[in-house]
Amino acid sequence: MSLPWLLLLATLARSQTIDQGVLNDIFGPPPTTGDVNTTPRLEDLTVKPTEGISTFVDGSGAECQCVPYYLCDAALQGVQANNESVTGWGQLDIRLGDNHECQESVEQCCTAVLPAPRPAPTPAPAPRGCGVRNVGGIDFTVTGGSGLEAGFGEYPWVVALLDSADQYVGVGVLVDTEVVLTGAHVVAKYPPSSLKIRAGEWDTQTSKERLPHQERGVREMVIHEDFRPKSLWNDVALLRLSEPVVPDQHIDVICLPDPGESFEGRQDCVANGWGRQLFGQAGRYAVILKRVVVNMVPSARCQQQLQRTRLGPRFTLHRSFVCAGGEEGRDTCQGDGGAPLACPVGDRYRLAGLVAWGIGCGQKDVPAVYANVAMFRNWIDNKMAAWGRG
Repeated sequence: MSLPWLLLLATLARSQTIDQGVLNDIFGPPPTTGDVNTTPRLEDLTVKPTEGISTFVDGSGAECQCVPYYLCDAALQGVQANNESVTGWGQLDIRLGDNHECQESVEQCCTAVLPAPRPAPTPAPAPRGCGVRNVGGIDFTVTGGSGLEAGFGEYPWVVALLDSADQYVGVGVLVDTEVVLTGAHVVAKYPPSSLKIRAGEWDTQTSKERLPHQERGVREMVIHEDFRPKSLWNDVALLRLSEPVVPDQHIDVICLPDPGESFEGRQDCVANGWGRQLFGQAGRYAVILKRVVVNMVPSARCQQQLQRTRLGPRFTLHRSFVCAGGEEGRDTCQGDGGAPLACPVGDRYRLAGLVAWGIGCGQKDVPAVYANVAMFRNWIDNKMAAWGRG
């Protein structure tokens, strides 16, 4: 879900005027309405897997088939899917196109393929508790991308938000096996019954990962009572799922912060999202979940830096926001609304923020702005208690 195009900041002096061109420059053009024949926007793209198996013949005349990685061993020979001796799959090259025979990120071109659709289900792993990152991902590491791709299952708390037609809506975070937290601006226009979440998602154009994703409908939604759509103050919403997700290696919850906990000075925090700029088939490997490592920015400094932008010297940062980033070329961008910003605390990750808004994307000394989750911890607890959770 792209950021709102009309983010009117109430703290600007009345004497200051923001014309339409500046608004468009900061937040993008207004959303189109009606049947307009334009290039599809993010929310017009459908998230669905590619099907079928392709056969490739290399220069020597040898034939191989493009199959899920877990059907190949290190020598690219076919194996049974439940072969317990195959414990790792090395690296997968996610460059796709003319010089790469397979057209899906999780495929290898393998000889003597043995028929087996997917590994047999394994028993659920022992509970690990919240906020455990699978450093580098599960099963394999990736090469050939932008360097910002997350590993498969690396951040098990990240979920994709879709509507009933599988259109991409935004990003959420598992705070309970039955509850997802996201930005209010992401879901405010949707009735709960039209939404669903996809946990364990990684590459939106395939379903051939060894561990399948899990989809759940949304049966209830609570938007913060003081949410302000024009300023994005108090930008949080809770989604109660139709049934709990089942924790697995690649699906689990994040740790919530303590009420009022400060993350100022925290470093190496991670924001995740699928992003807007190259979402869909036009930028194939861009549909893989991204990770952006950023440092938290103290609120006072963030306000000063934002005052040097088009927001002007009278801008005041609302207490429901925290800031991170400000390094050139490293930022969360449009399409990541509601996505989690998680900071390492010891050996676990805690949820510091949710992507809310920003001025441009990846500009030097211009931090991104996130909903301050610690400020809403009591609100989250109370709403979850009413649902019998927590």
